[in-house]
Amino acid sequence: MRGLRSFLGLFVILIALGAYLYFVESKRTPGSDTDEKKEKVFAVEADKIDEVTIKSASGDRTTLKKTGNDWQIVAPINAAPDAAEVSGVTSNLSTLEMQRVIDENAADLKAYGLADPRIEVTFKADGRQQALQVGDKTPTGSDLYAKLPDQKKVFLVSSYLESSFNKSTFDLRDKAALKLDREKVDALEIVTADRQLRFAKTEGEWRMTQPVAGRTDFTAVESLVGRLGTAQMKSIAAPEPADLTQYGLDTPAATVRIGSGSSQAVLLIGGTAPEQGNVYAKDQSRPAVFTLES
Repeated sequence: MRGLRSFLGLFVILIALGAYLYFVESKRTPGSDTDEKKEKVFAVEADKIDEVTIKSASGDRTTLKKTGNDWQIVAPINAAPDAAEVSGVTSNLSTLEMQRVIDENAADLKAYGLADPRIEVTFKADGRQQALQVGDKTPTGSDLYAKLPDQKKVFLVSSYLESSFNKSTFDLRDKAALKLDREKVDALEIVTADRQLRFAKTEGEWRMTQPVAGRTDFTAVESLVGRLGTAQMKSIAAPEPADLTQYGLDTPAATVRIGSGSSQAVLLIGGTAPEQGNVYAKDQSRPAVFTLES
């Protein structure tokens, strides 16, 4: 009898469990516990954005505009942008999600660093202007407090977005020291105080033409051309200097001329910059003095 009672008790439990699974679990939306869809901050497509203004934490304010498919920095300077940086900004704006709403009607924005937002990103798409304000990081550092300018609702966005939105004008500009098509380079000249070297490329082979004519190390010359083609500015020393003397560029320590058919790019190397391991330099076709790794 005891065994029968145990069996009947187990049978009742199984029936109850089956009923729960049928009436409760079968009605639950799949993934509702772990896959809750987060709300997007903006309903915008990245390729529809045609103007962006970023105020970084440093106070820099940079405006970029798109004409056709091409972006241009238009303020505070007129310069070509870093395409990858701009793409990062627009793509992150289009996919930006609220991780969680902290306060639907925040009375004290100072608590979140949003009374005077550290970072602001304003953009236009299809003629409509929208903006994101970013404040402090959360105590754990995993998220950032954020809001829209016309709302008091404070929400969280992922902290990795700070590296995309907190951009200075220099961060957003194209930092290539020279503009050249490496594949079309066919001449190279290096002039210093005590020597002048010239190389010419004919039928895919580099030859020295000065100080003597003869064969040269193909790999060494190609490597130098490659380094020149990928050289990146480390900083802007002076956007439009009135005098090049203080940078050692009135009489450059080295002048490098890179020929590509009938066109020529010229890089001037000057004196040592204050930043360790850097020198002043200038693309002869542009006014700015910048620094390069020595």
